[in-house]
Amino acid sequence: MMGANWQKDRHDEHHEEKFAWWPVRSTFNKKRIWLSKYHIVHILYDDTGKPPVKGWSWPLVYTKNEYLMLLIRNGV
Repeated sequence: MMGANWQKDRHDEHHEEKFAWWPVRSTFNKKRIWLSKYHIVHILYDDTGKPPVKGWSWPLVYTKNEYLMLLIRNGV
């Protein structure tokens, strides 16, 4: 049973930084990332605790600024 102050476990995500030698699209704003660093957050389990059906994670691609806003919102 989850309490009132339940938060997602940090082990449910895997953060990765990469360099875009080829154009990559961000997940949310669909911005093109090219010849710069970007971040991928691999979600291993959804909010109900179920793993993804295909593959080992749900990859979410962020630009540098989107990733910074994600960190600020999550209080990391």
